[in-house]
Amino acid sequence: MLYLITFDDELYYTSLTVGEFLVHRQDGESFDLMTFFPVEDPIKPDDVLQVALRNGFEHPEGLLVDASLVDIMNKPRHLEQASASQLALEAQLDELESGPTSVEDASFEREQDQIARDARMDHSEALNWANTARRDLLERTIQEQLRKHWDTHGV
Repeated sequence: MLYLITFDDELYYTSLTVGEFLVHRQDGESFDLMTFFPVEDPIKPDDVLQVALRNGFEHPEGLLVDASLVDIMNKPRHLEQASASQLALEAQLDELESGPTSVEDASFEREQDQIARDARMDHSEALNWANTARRDLLERTIQEQLRKHWDTHGV
């Protein structure tokens, strides 16, 4: 899948892969043959632009970029949202507890607490990896030809 960020910061996608796009481009096929759909997911246009300037392709209406690179940019935010949702759910469940834990349930409660601690540690590690991948992507050099294309036509 490819994303198109237009010069007025609108986001669209097409199901074409980078490989398919390159074959179409090599064959001289027109961009008019590509079908785009509006992006419904909450994606920040600047995240798309930043990776498109480094790893994208010129398009008459803006820049194209592989969706997997945009996913790298969005992964930390998705992980943080998932964590916030999990913490909110845990808080709601804690409010439902009505009293002390019985002896029969104590072992189960300890096990559940350990599972929750392990999940928080896994989340922290995943978030660190996601932030590192995002940072590495942003440290790539902006392609001058893509910057010129964007600056010449962009608003």
